[in-house]
Amino acid sequence: MAFSLSCGTARKSRWRSFGSDANGVAAVEFAYVAPIILLMLIGIVEVSRAVSIDRRFGLVTSMVADLVAREKSMTSADLNAVYKIVDQIMSPYDTSTLKLAVIPVKASPSDASTTRVYPATTNRPSLNGASQPAKCAGYTLSSGLVAKGASVIVVESSYTYKPLIANYIYGEANWTDKAIASPRNSCVDFDGDNCVSTCF
Repeated sequence: MAFSLSCGTARKSRWRSFGSDANGVAAVEFAYVAPIILLMLIGIVEVSRAVSIDRRFGLVTSMVADLVAREKSMTSADLNAVYKIVDQIMSPYDTSTLKLAVIPVKASPSDASTTRVYPATTNRPSLNGASQPAKCAGYTLSSGLVAKGASVIVVESSYTYKPLIANYIYGEANWTDKAIASPRNSCVDFDGDNCVSTCF
């Protein structure tokens, strides 16, 4: 009987010491917290990267519109040289999914609400296969944006953002942007015809 009581007391004592033993608690707590910390770290990296790329994406869209609008005339070689600047600004980020289209638009001499693309696509190549409206295709602009017979340079862009680490969590995102600039001269000549349009 005394032996039985001493065994029971020893067993209870062992359980008490096990319950009060703090060895390994830090490891268990870290195992709970580590995945959350890792997800937060990945999120911070991805958000910072996305914000940086988005800013550059918006910058190159407006920059291309501004650079083209400064010129009196443009050739395909001139536009391709501008696209090389785009690569430099977007660096070190990938530009293979960046698409840019330069769309010169002119209003009818008699009706400012009738606006069409005035040059052919020959001397205005797009970047990475962006779709280009053909010569004389209608292009809608906001009311009052352009006067009768005047023109603007429109740049449409798109970019497919691919997360660096967590692609399987966040997935890809498709961004679009548009910039409109008024030519410094009356228009930008792409066809060597002093912007004389036969579309109206």
